Amino acid sequence: MLSLNESHERRLLWLLALTQFTIIMDFMVMMPLGPQIMHAFQISPARFATAVSAYSWCSGLSGLLAATYIDRFDRRRLLLAIYALFALSNLGCALAPNFPLLLVARAFAGITGGVLASVVMAIVGDVIPVARRGAATGTIMTAFSLAAIAGVPAGVMLGAHFGWASPFVLLVVLSC
Repeated sequence: MLSLNESHERRLLWLLALTQFTIIMDFMVMMPLGPQIMHAFQISPARFATAVSAYSWCSGLSGLLAATYIDRFDRRRLLLAIYALFALSNLGCALAPNFPLLLVARAFAGITGGVLASVVMAIVGDVIPVARRGAATGTIMTAFSLAAIAGVPAGVMLGAHFGWASPFVLLVVLSC
């Protein structure tokens, strides 16, 4: 197990929490943007629901599949590579000129988000001593609540003022 001093451990936990925040915000912000996205692409609620569920299905399946190969890679490199792909998937969402490309970008965001969530928890298991692992996991899971109470409302406000794509641009910026 890698041993970190308290300062490095705290910084790592907050970076992992930010990663988790962006994953959760990406997942949750889509639903409130529904009316804007349906209007922009002239799609039905059923087609919009397909984009929402594509993320969920891809995230769940990729998280399960990641468990079979995640131990073969260096955690830091895997996190950085998948997070870069996550940022690109959000850029794809923001720049999607039509619904089929938005659907593909959402599926790709789900794939990368599911793997990222697995990698984040694997890093906690590798780096944080058992005695502090519960508190570390709690710190990272705080990102879920923060995404719900701050990230989604911020995304909705951005969407209302600057268009439905702006929350995805914010996610790209946060990811970088």
